[in-house]
Amino acid sequence: MQVLVTGASGFVGHALCRELVTHDHACTAVRRGALEPEHYPGTYDCMIHLAGRAHVMKDTATDVYQAYAMVNIDYTLKVAELARQLKVKRFVFLSSVKVNGEASVHPFIETDTAAPLDAYGQTKLEAELVLKKFCAEHQMELVIIRPPLIYGPGVKANFKQLIKLCLLPVPLPFASISNRRSFVSLNNLVDFISLCCIHPQAADQTFLISDDQDVSMAELIKAIRSANKQKAMLFSMPPGLLESILKLTGKSGLASRLFGTLQVDISKAKTLLGWQPTLSFHAGIARVLEK
Repeated sequence: MQVLVTGASGFVGHALCRELVTHDHACTAVRRGALEPEHYPGTYDCMIHLAGRAHVMKDTATDVYQAYAMVNIDYTLKVAELARQLKVKRFVFLSSVKVNGEASVHPFIETDTAAPLDAYGQTKLEAELVLKKFCAEHQMELVIIRPPLIYGPGVKANFKQLIKLCLLPVPLPFASISNRRSFVSLNNLVDFISLCCIHPQAADQTFLISDDQDVSMAELIKAIRSANKQKAMLFSMPPGLLESILKLTGKSGLASRLFGTLQVDISKAKTLLGWQPTLSFHAGIARVLEK
């Protein structure tokens, strides 16, 4: 299979290209400044669109929505036009669980009403909508994947900061945090994306994806410390007090991510495509910490 990939040098893209090559697929990186078909001679079966403006906790852009829209909507449509010109059969789009929302009362499913709460989630939703219209008009199959937080070797941002905190040899006050959160390891995500490129039942579908093993913040910290051969060293502090402390230090957004519940139901991926995570949550955490 001949595959085009945007964002090929990124966190997900680098791992995905390795995965595709391992399975004897030819992988070609799409360069941001080269969206003319003459740059990509040949015939391609699938376009995987990973490139986008990532979520930023404290965005300093003058017009935050427009900064996201230029990349997550406008650029996405340009990539889709390139795929059309190259007569690509299937377009795989990496969206985000933030299309569904920031917190779940029950595990999100694909048919839940979208409820994005920030510019990032909103522009990802709008990108999904314009892609559905574009691909339907041009008889191109579309697959949309909405992952929760992705972790793996080289992870950055909040997860990297949490790992640094966990590796400190000090007790942490999170023993009483009993929320539930879904995560997806880089290994499981790229395995699923690879499957979505070729599985006939994936055409024109949207999927939520995870490790299928939701954990609390306390369990996450225990897993990180266990993988590093540390004791858990957790003690209890009222969640309300912890949240107040974080809010007073200007980290209210972090508080919702630490203490809130966000779960996804991956039954559709398992039943329709027969997919199962290839790596357990604890094995995935261990890989993050491998030296």
